[in-house]
Amino acid sequence: MSTRKMGIRRRFLLLLFSAVLLSFAVLSAVLFHSMYRVQDNAVESGQRVGEAAGEFTEALAENHAKQKLLIDVTENAHHADREIADIAENVKYIALDASKILSHPESYLPRSVKIPRRDTIHSGECYIVFGADVRRSEAWPEIRAESHIASNIADTLEHLSIYYSNYATSCFITSENNYVLIAESFEDEELVLPESFEETYNPKGKYYWDSLKANDFHTQIYKDSGGYYGVMCSIPYYVGGKVAGVAGIGIGMASLYHDITSKTVGDSGINFALNQDGVVVFSSVPEGPLATSPGKTDLRRSENGALALAAKNMTEGNMGVVPLTLNGEEYYLAYAPMPVFHWSLGSLARKDEVVNGVQAAKDDVLGLSQGLTASIQKYYLGTFRQMAVFMAVIFILVFFLSQAVANHMVRPLLALTGGVGKIAGGDLDAKLDVRTGDELEELSDSINQMTDDLKLYIENLSKITAEKEQIRTELSLCQGIQEGMLPDIFPRFAGNPHYDLFATMEAAREVGGDFYDFYSLGDDRLAVTIADVSGKGIPAAMFMVISKTILKNIALAAAGRHGAAAVDWGRAMERANRQLCENNEEMMFVTVFFGILDLTTGEFTYVNGGHNPPLVGRARGGAADWRYLRDEKKTHMVGVIEEAQYEEKRLTLRPGDTLYFYTDGVTEAMDAEKRLYTEERLRETLNRVGTPAAGVKDILAAVRADVDSHAAGAEQSDDITMLGIRFLG
Repeated sequence: MSTRKMGIRRRFLLLLFSAVLLSFAVLSAVLFHSMYRVQDNAVESGQRVGEAAGEFTEALAENHAKQKLLIDVTENAHHADREIADIAENVKYIALDASKILSHPESYLPRSVKIPRRDTIHSGECYIVFGADVRRSEAWPEIRAESHIASNIADTLEHLSIYYSNYATSCFITSENNYVLIAESFEDEELVLPESFEETYNPKGKYYWDSLKANDFHTQIYKDSGGYYGVMCSIPYYVGGKVAGVAGIGIGMASLYHDITSKTVGDSGINFALNQDGVVVFSSVPEGPLATSPGKTDLRRSENGALALAAKNMTEGNMGVVPLTLNGEEYYLAYAPMPVFHWSLGSLARKDEVVNGVQAAKDDVLGLSQGLTASIQKYYLGTFRQMAVFMAVIFILVFFLSQAVANHMVRPLLALTGGVGKIAGGDLDAKLDVRTGDELEELSDSINQMTDDLKLYIENLSKITAEKEQIRTELSLCQGIQEGMLPDIFPRFAGNPHYDLFATMEAAREVGGDFYDFYSLGDDRLAVTIADVSGKGIPAAMFMVISKTILKNIALAAAGRHGAAAVDWGRAMERANRQLCENNEEMMFVTVFFGILDLTTGEFTYVNGGHNPPLVGRARGGAADWRYLRDEKKTHMVGVIEEAQYEEKRLTLRPGDTLYFYTDGVTEAMDAEKRLYTEERLRETLNRVGTPAAGVKDILAAVRADVDSHAAGAEQSDDITMLGIRFLG
């Protein structure tokens, strides 16, 4: 009968019986043949196996000990490097902070820190020290002004000094103008410097010139007053592409020194650190060839050839374990690199301590091997007789056992096949009932759970689909309401003989937080507003409605009472700020640029509430010169500080001059690699497209096209709002 026409039960029975029968036949032949040969070769083989096992055990134990020694020294080296890597990151942070402060001095107020010759300096406090003759130089006023701006880095230096308070630490920036701002942690109650200290002090020491020479992160090792080594990490910082000074952290290594040199293997272990010149800089022994080398002895030139070779490998940044004879004693030397230091850490352990117990393990293995040989000889004859009887009984039982196993295994498979067929037909209420206590029962339970989960998933999917459709409808209504609040009757405004005006707003989501507004205040005056609410989505849209309503109501009310010409618009912005601060428990805020254009004189009165500076395009024949309208000092956002004050500014426009207002969604638009559009590119674009011949609507469209070209298909991350107005006279 062909196996293709057999049922699964017969196939399983035939396969099982054939496999078992063939296995026993082969096993019997091999077993009996092997047992005859074992008797003649048992003693000889047992001895060979015992010797080989003993040698293997010895080699394995010795190799394991050497690997542990290498792991220990590698962990110690990595521990030291991690400490320095952490310092390096903080040094780079100080340099970035210094560059930011000195590159944008207009964003910071002058600040004073303590001066040692007149103030008491405590641990962790920032102070300033000027180099010799700086106060008497002709550039002293400029250097002093710069130092007041640079002193804004004091919080950063003091924070890092406290962070490393477990060490003797100095966090500092040294200016190219020969002064240093520094915060130190020390054990004394206060820092005392002699009054004449500045007359001879030069902040720009060797570390300074080494950092400039490296033109990158530089690490220098020094020895402190306690006799322990320390590390000085420094890096140049730049202003306008030129070196402005060096930032750094100096940190004592006493605790790290003890941590490294105390972890040795055995009672006679030795730990030491070798620098890139082959000189021992750390050591756990006070004397001998591996002691710290005050005379800068290069171990690569040692008369001990093995030690010289190992020192060469260490200075080349390699790692490994090598045997070494030192002072008549045999050692193993493990070494691993310390990349940040450009050092290598070495650890020596006596060979007899490393391989202690290896010989005992070898003897134990040999004893077990001899016992095994005797057992084989003793039980050989008895085993032969028992195997013959056992094979005969097994042969009789194989057939009956195979049949029973086949019946037992196939029955639940058939039940599973029938149940799965019902479920596949769409009957999700069908249940499988297989109780075998093994994987088949687990499979049955899993299928039952799957059908229950599938039913629940279908129900939840229907609910979620309905809820999403409702949310989509509500967001669409919110979007329509928000768009309806923004003025879009441009034909009436654009047709005015005194100005050309256009505005656009595109939300990053269904609803956004940006808005613009323009309306007449009477007396030939036009009010324009552009604003950006913190956050996105529905919360930002709600705060946008509140902000727009309050700003417009206050402006109309003030103009109605006194006339637009008599209103102090800085005070009007302060009233709007106070109203937005009331009950603002969510701490939302809005940046606002509000202006009034006198359509008869071209005078533009404005108040900036922390918003991006607009650009003014001055008509120059057939071209326009676009420049940012920046404030001298930073202004406050609206809705944050209840007592914030705002200042009214004025600007006179000539016929043909244009104002361009925008939100940060324009300058911070990103491409796929997260690169920003930037203020520089915006100004370049306006100088190219914002000519007097181009209408305001066309200018806004050209800017938006350039932003889209920069984004190159990347998802819009923020609302993009623009408003332009040209004074026509």
